[in-house]
Amino acid sequence: MKSIKLLSAVACASLALASCVSMPSFDKQPASITKADVDSASYALGVYFGQMIKMNNLGDLNINEIMKGCNAYLKDDSQFDSNFINERMNTFMGKRNVAVGETNLKEGEAFLAENAKKEGVVSTESGLQYKVVRPGNGNFPTSVGDEVTVNYEGTSIDGEVFDSSYEAGQAVSFTLDKVIPGWKEGILNIDEGGEIMLYIPSELAYGESGPMGPNQTLIFKVELISIQHAKNAEEIAE
Repeated sequence: MKSIKLLSAVACASLALASCVSMPSFDKQPASITKADVDSASYALGVYFGQMIKMNNLGDLNINEIMKGCNAYLKDDSQFDSNFINERMNTFMGKRNVAVGETNLKEGEAFLAENAKKEGVVSTESGLQYKVVRPGNGNFPTSVGDEVTVNYEGTSIDGEVFDSSYEAGQAVSFTLDKVIPGWKEGILNIDEGGEIMLYIPSELAYGESGPMGPNQTLIFKVELISIQHAKNAEEIAE
């Protein structure tokens, strides 16, 4: 929560100034600092504050209250103790995460119910859904001890990309016992050289720690490039 405190105090100041809110006096900039310099820094701080809102998944906030709080802090910071921000933000984020998680769970369940009706989609007992887009050479992973090399793209159910080896420009390798349950089960259904779509409910993905919010159903496109099979019984033990 320290980042929220620092960003609020600084970025809100630039917002308030831009909106002609009454502000306390500050030291003048040195003569060599131009208006363009100040405007550039002010704009950058606004962008920085926007990044903080987005990264912390804070949702739609009241910009007027942000400016009021900033103005109050800059006029007299002694009225705000060290717990002021943490207490309020922790309460807000706790309530928001619960509400967002409930919404994400319902939307994911509805998506999977419709997706299950589509041609080629297979639903498993665990709740995982998958669709083989392109079969490979017949060499399948046989255990969670196998090491696979893949290219992949992960998205939310509305298509927003949150992770991609394609964007990174490099395939990744791992043993199947090191990944989320949906991957561990799903990759066993595609052979070397093939491509598969995985539709993973939140309980088989990241649960409350979803990459873009709690209880998200996630979609992965996965190309299985190669397999290195486990060599002994210890490696294949689940």
